[in-house]
Amino acid sequence: MNDVEMIEKVNEEIKAELSEYDENNSNPKTDKDVGRKSFRITDFDTPKDREMAVFTHAKKLSQYIFVITEKSPAKFRWNITSRLLNTSVEIIEDLYRANYERGEERVVWQKKAMTALNLLDFYADTANLKTVITFRQMTLIANQISEVKKLLSGWVRSTKPKKDEEKPKSKA
Repeated sequence: MNDVEMIEKVNEEIKAELSEYDENNSNPKTDKDVGRKSFRITDFDTPKDREMAVFTHAKKLSQYIFVITEKSPAKFRWNITSRLLNTSVEIIEDLYRANYERGEERVVWQKKAMTALNLLDFYADTANLKTVITFRQMTLIANQISEVKKLLSGWVRSTKPKKDEEKPKSKA
């Protein structure tokens, strides 16, 4: 299975998971009483606007984590669930900060985002072991993390200066 097919499969699984979530958890009376619409993610395709794909995929990952942890067990809500949520948002923050920096400072923020992705992978695995999320949900998160890592690695490679430009040539 090539990368494009894998991404399409993951997107379909996420759509199925969220449509299942919408069918099972929509309560119009509660939503009206609260005065807000129920949470829905309508589009999973990369938008055609100017935002980089790494941002789009990181946001999709974060949105998915917010949806699946909404009904997490109360005893885990203030530890592993909050770490999953906070780390997913931290990744997006680090990416935005990297986007507004140049040179070495950009690389620092990119490395922080990569570290946060690794931590998110660990938290997802731990959440699965503690039955906060299902194995299928953990697998979807792991696939999305892998995709964001690939996109971020490409961005890091394009940011680093070429070896010829790093050292000034000496006249001998």
